[in-house]
Amino acid sequence: TVLFTSGMRVLTPSRALACLDIYPNINRITKVKCPVMVIHGVLDEEVDISHGKAMHNAVPPDLRREPWWVKDRGHNDITEGPGKMAEYLRRLRTFILHLDD
Repeated sequence: TVLFTSGMRVLTPSRALACLDIYPNINRITKVKCPVMVIHGVLDEEVDISHGKAMHNAVPPDLRREPWWVKDRGHNDITEGPGKMAEYLRRLRTFILHLDD
């Protein structure tokens, strides 16, 4: 799942169009009641890494888990390439195994 701070903020940093935003994820993430791990490709050209970092920082601290900023990947290619699927599964498994922490 791709989480971006807001549909409009992907297009423009201006808050002038906030009333038109149907994806106010940055506001919604503050209300989560379960652990959250953000995964975001550093090379993402569709949704800038700043959105992933803002989402991670907006998660309530007691529910915030270690993010995975995937250094050499973009928007839809996190699991592509040698070892990437294995790394993804390892990180996801670790997250799931520590949900009660």
